[in-house]
Order: sequence, then structure tokens, then C-alpha cells
Amino acid sequence: MLANWNLSQKGILLVSVLLVLELVFIGSMYWLLQETEKIVVREEHSKKIVGETNRVLQLVYDAGNAAAEFQTQGQPPPAAKRFHEAVDKLPEQIDVLKDICKDNPHYLQRVQVFESNTLKLMRLVGFAMKLAEEGKLGQAMVVGKRIKPKYTILRKAMFDETRLLMEEQEAILKDSPAIHSRMRMLEKISLVFGLSVNVVLAILMALFFTKGITARINILVSNTQRLAKGEKLNPLLGGKDEISLLDQSFHKMTQDLKELEEVKQQFVAMVSHDLRTPLTSVKGFLELLAGGVYGDLNETGEHRAGLAQRNITRLIGLINDLLDYEKLQSGKFSLDCREIDVASPISRSIDALRFFAEKENVGLEVGEANLKAYADEERLVQVLVNLISNSVKFSPKGATVTVTAVPKENFVEFNVIDQGRGVPKNMQEAIFERFKQVKTTDATEKGGTGLGLPICKALVECHGGRIGVDSEEGKGSRFWFTIPVTKPEEELSPALVEQTATR
Repeated sequence: MLANWNLSQKGILLVSVLLVLELVFIGSMYWLLQETEKIVVREEHSKKIVGETNRVLQLVYDAGNAAAEFQTQGQPPPAAKRFHEAVDKLPEQIDVLKDICKDNPHYLQRVQVFESNTLKLMRLVGFAMKLAEEGKLGQAMVVGKRIKPKYTILRKAMFDETRLLMEEQEAILKDSPAIHSRMRMLEKISLVFGLSVNVVLAILMALFFTKGITARINILVSNTQRLAKGEKLNPLLGGKDEISLLDQSFHKMTQDLKELEEVKQQFVAMVSHDLRTPLTSVKGFLELLAGGVYGDLNETGEHRAGLAQRNITRLIGLINDLLDYEKLQSGKFSLDCREIDVASPISRSIDALRFFAEKENVGLEVGEANLKAYADEERLVQVLVNLISNSVKFSPKGATVTVTAVPKENFVEFNVIDQGRGVPKNMQEAIFERFKQVKTTDATEKGGTGLGLPICKALVECHGGRIGVDSEEGKGSRFWFTIPVTKPEEELSPALVEQTATR
């Protein structure tokens, strides 16, 4: 199911799960706080019951002490006053206690029983006090003796109820510290457990989410590497998210590239077999025609034959460059590298271009080149011939093209220096790309295909070197490239040629 979700939906799911966990955690903490609050409220309630019960008992004690004092000392006014004050306050104080206990039927029942016994007791004592206040001490003593058994029973019942009520509240107050401690422990455990679970689940879900993405992205990266090496791509990724769609597009693009490659191969085969062979025959015929094999030509005929011959030569050169470049891209060539004398490919290149340079009235010079390099000499000659011929073509009459080779760290740096028009700064990298020339008219005016320098670049990079140009317009150019002195630790394989040729 998740495979059919896009990345935003998966992200929302991740956030939602974590949010639900947070809400559960917050809810549990809120419940614990509510329970703690209830315990605190119950504790405060018990303290109030204990306090108000003590006040009621104090009034009962005050009334009893005043009655005893009256009977033993025979001083009615002060004792009677204290007795009546206590008895008058007692109902109000009991009402306060009843109000506190109104939400607990059990406590309220005890208070009501206590109230009934207390009021009865106060009425009995009050009757004896009234006789004493009227001066009937004898009768008061007789009444006191007569009500003593009932007084004792009521007093005991009253104090039993208060004792039980107080014991219940004291039990609550006694247990409160332990309950508070237990609740604090639960809060700590809940806090630690909740945070730990949230953190662990957040990490696990993030890892699950990112692992799924990174694993799929790694497959895409692997596919790009496989495409570069010409290997079969990984199977299509399942699902309908953005990564799957990208993988599908990549597979389609790869299939399109294969189809284009097949078209290109067909084109190269057509160029190689259907064009180069007849063009070579036409070139041979034109050479024979210009040489007078088929009879002498007038001046116009010679001019037209020479023009046709040059055009055919240029067209064959374009075809040869296309075929060479195709070989470089497809990796269908290998370097035969070995230790060589640098002077040899330079000398061969100069010899191959000497007639062309004389025809263009350009001198060729060679500097010191007593060095060794690790290279394929034939490919090195190909690079040098291309660079030197370019310099000759773009040099003014009477100028000189100089070829040098100098050591540079673990490389030999080859330099082809001319006194031509130079290369603009904005074109010094572009000229090593396919079909790029300094001027659009160079192909017709100077000849060339726009593939020579890209071929040179690919060959040099296959050797493990670099190529470039230093130039200033109007002051000539220095084309340079480097070739390693010794065998590189990791030689470029033919499979890498396409990468170096198309960069």
C-alpha cells in the first residue's frame, strides 16, 4: 500500500504517527496531573475535616469544663456564661463541618450522628445547669446523678464517632506522602518512557523513511553508472512515488539512447561503406584526371579539377574524423602505451607536415625534446599533427610554428606555439567541443571539421593527461598537453573513453 503513496503522503504519515504519539504522551501526563490534583484536594479536604472536628470538640470540651466548674465551685455567672457561649456556637460549627462533608455520604452520616448525640448531651447538661442557675443546687445535683448513665452513653457515642472520623482522615493524611511519592514516580516513569518511546520511534520511522528513499536513490545512481559503462540497468522500481516515476523516465531515456545509438551506428556504417569508398574512388579519378592520364586539360579544366579534388579531400577528411570520433566514443580502440622517446613523435609529425608548411610559407621549429614518456606513439603523432596543422593554417605567411617538450613534475608538457590570430578567451574551452570553431567561416576558408581538437582532447585524457590553450588575440597561441612520464597506477580503460570524449 505504501508503495503507491507519493513522498509527500509518506511524509504526512510520518508526521501524523509522531503527532499521535505526542498526543498520547501528553494525554497520559495530563491524566497523572489530574490524579495528583485529586489527591491534593482530598488531602486538603481531610485537613479541613480534622480542623473543623477539633473546633467542634473544643466547644464540647469548653461546655463540659464550664459545667463541671459550675457544679464544683458553685459560681454560676462566669461558668454559666462560658457554657452558654460554647453551646450557642456548637450548632454553627457543626453546620460548617457538615458542609465540608456534604459530598461524602459516609462522612456526613458520621457528622450527623455526632451532631445528634452532642445536642442531646448538651440538652441534658443544660437542664442541670438551668436548675443550678435558678439556685436549686440540690435538685441540680439529683438531676446530675440521674442523667449520669445516659450522659456517659451519649458522651461515649459522640467521641466514638469523632474518633472514627478523625482516624479515617488521619489515615488519608498518613497515606498521602506515600501516594504523592508513588504519583511522582509514575510521572517520572511516564515522562522518561514517553520521551524515550517518542525519540526511538521518531528515529526508527525517520530511518525507515530515509532508508527507503536513499535505497531507491542509490538504485538511480547505480543506473547512471551502469548506463555510463554500458551495462544493463537495474529492474524498474515498484510504486508510484516521484522516485519511481523518475526511474521510469530514466529507463525510457536509456531505451531512447539505445535506439539513437543504433541509428548512429547505422549512419556510421553508411558513411564508412556507402560514402567513403566511392569518394575515395572519385578522388583517385580526379587525381588521374589532373595528372593528364585522360588527356591534357585547359586552364579552366585544371582549376575545376583541382577545386573538386580539394573538396573531395576535405569531405573524406570529415568522414575520417567522424569515424575516429565514433571509435573514441564507443571505446572501440585501445592504446598501445609504452616508454618512448618524445623526440620521435615530434620528428614524425614535423616530417608529415613539412610539405604543407612550405606550401603555406610557414616555418617549423623543434626545441629540445630529449625526454621519455609513457604513451602510444601513433596516437601521440595524431595529436601533434592535428595541433601543428591547425597552427600552420592560422599562421601568417613567413611566421614560424615552434614545437617543444619540457618536463613538468611527473609529466611531459608538449607545446605547439604559433604567431597566428589567437583564440578569444570566451572560446578557449569551447574549441575542444564538437564542431566548435573560432569563426563559422573557418570550415570553408581554412578547411577542417570541428572534430580535430575534440579528438585530441579525448586521446590526451585517455593517456591520463590534460590539454588546453593559452592565447591572446592578435598575439598567437600556445596549445599544450601533458603526457605521463611513467605508467599511471590506473590506466584509463576503453570503457571510459566515451566519458572523456563527451565531457
